[in-house]
Amino acid sequence: MKIRQLTYLILLLLNAFACLPEEEVVQHEAVGLQLSTDTVFFDTLFVTERSVTKRLRVFNPGNKAVVLESIALAGGAESPYTLLVNGRRGKSFGEQRLLGGDSLLVLLEAQLPAGTSPEPQLISDAVVLINRGYRQEVPVVGWGQNAQFIGDVVLGCNTVFTGTTPYVIEKSILVDSACSLTIEKGAKLYFKPGAFLYVRGTLIAEGDSSKTDRILFRNHRLDLQYENQPGQWGGIMILEGSTSNYLRYCDIRNAEVGVRVGSPDDNDEPDLRLEHCRLENHLQAGILCYTSDLVAVNTLVANCVGPAVANLAGGNYSYTHCTFANFYTGQRDAPAAVFADNTVLDNDEVLMADLRLVLQNSIIWGNLSAPNELLIDNSGGAVVAVLLEHNLIRSNNSAYAAGGNLLETSLGFVKFQNPGAYNFRPDSLSPAVNAAMPLGVEYDLSGKTRDSQPDIGALEFIPRK
Repeated sequence: MKIRQLTYLILLLLNAFACLPEEEVVQHEAVGLQLSTDTVFFDTLFVTERSVTKRLRVFNPGNKAVVLESIALAGGAESPYTLLVNGRRGKSFGEQRLLGGDSLLVLLEAQLPAGTSPEPQLISDAVVLINRGYRQEVPVVGWGQNAQFIGDVVLGCNTVFTGTTPYVIEKSILVDSACSLTIEKGAKLYFKPGAFLYVRGTLIAEGDSSKTDRILFRNHRLDLQYENQPGQWGGIMILEGSTSNYLRYCDIRNAEVGVRVGSPDDNDEPDLRLEHCRLENHLQAGILCYTSDLVAVNTLVANCVGPAVANLAGGNYSYTHCTFANFYTGQRDAPAAVFADNTVLDNDEVLMADLRLVLQNSIIWGNLSAPNELLIDNSGGAVVAVLLEHNLIRSNNSAYAAGGNLLETSLGFVKFQNPGAYNFRPDSLSPAVNAAMPLGVEYDLSGKTRDSQPDIGALEFIPRK
């Protein structure tokens, strides 16, 4: 008898639950849905490449369910955009039930078509939502950038990259021995992860002072979150045997190593000359050299995880009117500038050679908790000849005080105009202003004329606007 009663009770409960009414649906009027954004915007995309996903959330502000008749792209099947709804990909979707107070997540992807113009082209569409005949639209906007795609290739001798159309380096490229790569002003090179520019011959990259004429080397992802991220591509690797490399008015950003020079030879002629260059956000170092010969003038190296500059195992180096400013916001352990007559390899072998360093009218600064941003290491026992004159150095090492150098440990002493915004030009009260010795360097990093009493560092003082 008890079993029969229990069975009856269970059936009664199941029937009660089955008879519960569904949430009431708005039947006779449209509902204005709330949208998380008024426009879905994609950063500039290289054509034919799939973007990251963007989000559009659709909210039902009422307490009754709404049935969306459709969610679709206005451009239909030909749209370069794609919707993802409930895990499915498509250009349009039929009926979607949206409970009161609930929301629906709509994801969007872009794969923009190639065009004919070298300039980015605006490509627009819209997400269209319809409920009870009420139409709501959310514009979708993206800029498609045509590019030349190159990768995993030995470049032909005397190759020229122009400033007409950007280059996307999909895999590493090599400038072979006895060959050259010339990069003209305004050229832009975007590298995918793991891609390097290897130079066994000669690299000549000569831009100009205007923003549009500078030459750019950087990672290929243009989304805002990748704008200042170190380690997004390999870097420029000057290999042994390479000679007469010249970079002028170039910006090198977000690599594992900005420029690595490892070309020991029997002469002291520069393997690489840098003029008016900016190297920013590099993982291992901005400038990394092993037993090499390098000259840098009006060059800024900033915000690297490792040293801004590391010249190891000896070599010949000259830095004039340079700024090494390491304000990386993560963990930093190495000084901004390291010069050594030795280096220890992974197998514990020690490489050692004579070191000759000239450092004049330059700033060496950073945010290390231990305020010594310059290290000169002569522990290898080789000949070390160093000339330091009229530099501004964050250090308490009195050995660097001779030669008109200014030493200080207080982080704000240097007074850059806005280091958080990558503005390393001295402010009006900076001790760098009018403190350099005239060396005949007519222009600064940006192309501004230096006056008769120049400032220390890569940038002359200009009043902030």
